[in-house]
Amino acid sequence: MYFGRIKNIIKTVAGLNRDFSRVLDIGGGLGLFSMNFKLNFPLSNVIILDKSLYKGIKEILTKFPTLKITDYVEEDIQNKTSFEKSSLDLIFALDVLEHVENPSIAIDEILRILKEDGLLFISVPTESILLRIVRRIIGTIKNIQVNPHWLGMVISEKEFFKILQLKNIKIIRKRKYPFQYLPRLFSYDMFYLIQKL
Repeated sequence: MYFGRIKNIIKTVAGLNRDFSRVLDIGGGLGLFSMNFKLNFPLSNVIILDKSLYKGIKEILTKFPTLKITDYVEEDIQNKTSFEKSSLDLIFALDVLEHVENPSIAIDEILRILKEDGLLFISVPTESILLRIVRRIIGTIKNIQVNPHWLGMVISEKEFFKILQLKNIKIIRKRKYPFQYLPRLFSYDMFYLIQKL
C-alpha cells in the first residue's frame, strides 16, 4: 500500500503539467519517496530535509549517479531553516506534520520558503473509531510505537484542517486515501494539494 501511495502522489503531481526545478521533501528520512519522485522528474533538483540525519544516507543519496538527490539537510521545519524566502517550487510533507509539536509554526516556515503560486503536498493520517476500539481491547499488550501520531499541540486531522484554513493558501484538492468514500470507521490518509497565494 505504501508504494501505491507514492504512485498516487506522483501521478497527481505529473497531472499538473508543471515544471518543478527545486523540490523539498520534508521528513524524507531514507529518501524512498525522493528517489521515486526523481525517477519520474529527472530535471528537478530534489532536497531532503529531515530533523534526524541518518549516518551514511547523505553520501548515498547525493552520489547515486542516475538519481542524484541535490542535498540532504538536517534541520527542523519548526525553526527558521537555511532556505531563502520563496525559493522552492514544490514541497512535500508526507506523514510528518502530525509528529511535530506545533504544525502551525511548521506550515508558516513552509509557506515562507515556498514560491508564490508554489505547491505544497501534505498527507496526514486519521485515527479511526475501529483503531481506537482495537487499542482498548489489546491495551494490555506492550509494544514500541515509533513516531506516534498527533501527540503535539494538534490532536487530530480535523484540528489540523482548521489550522490550514487560517493560512494564506488555496486548497486545490482534499482527498482521502486509499478509501475515498468509506466512513471514519476506517483509518486512512488525508491528502492535501495546496497552492500558496
